[in-house]
Amino acid sequence: MPVSTAFILGVGPGLGASLVRAFRADGLKVVAAARSVDKLRTLFASDPDVVCYSVDALDGAAVAAAVGKAEREIGPLELAIANPAAWKIAPVIDITEADFTSVWKAGCMPAFHLTQAAAKAMLPRGRGTILYTGSAAQMRAGVGFGAMAVAKSGLRAFSQAAARELGPKGLHVAHVVIDGPIDSERTRASNADHDRLIDPAGIAEAYRYLHNQKRSAWTNELDVRTFSEWP
Repeated sequence: MPVSTAFILGVGPGLGASLVRAFRADGLKVVAAARSVDKLRTLFASDPDVVCYSVDALDGAAVAAAVGKAEREIGPLELAIANPAAWKIAPVIDITEADFTSVWKAGCMPAFHLTQAAAKAMLPRGRGTILYTGSAAQMRAGVGFGAMAVAKSGLRAFSQAAARELGPKGLHVAHVVIDGPIDSERTRASNADHDRLIDPAGIAEAYRYLHNQKRSAWTNELDVRTFSEWP
């Protein structure tokens, strides 16, 4: 019997890598997809059931081809996660149109492309989970985060539409709000109070919870923060 597969788009050494490890612990084979995967191949070299794909998340045809390849060569897609990065901190009077547009695309288009490709694979089987990584910016936009707020708000709205359309057909669609900075070397260097940094392994546990929910009690939005909530 084929082993189920998780396809994670936008994997880096932080949250993305934690998601890979969490779902490998659940017994799924995992495709870790990113634009550049050399470091990922080194990171997961000891696990033959983690396969790294080089994929441009803004290229819909490339995402669809990668999902199709995973279905053919690895196993039926049980889970898809869009974990896009969308960053450009700048005052609203200074940010350029090109940067604003770039952040919007980076925040929304990977989820759009992955949802279309994953849903087409999952719908004939009538089951599957599609999850999106959001942020606090979509709930309360701060100074300098205007572009990111637009991108992540768009992602949240898209997740609601996808959940209402695909849920009755058996697909669990959910959106995870990461309410604060994720713990990493970079955020530790820039934040003196490390209690305000969110553990990426802990975030990954929230994704596991969503994926393993019974369909009679699905969550379509969940937020994660530390005990020392970011103001």
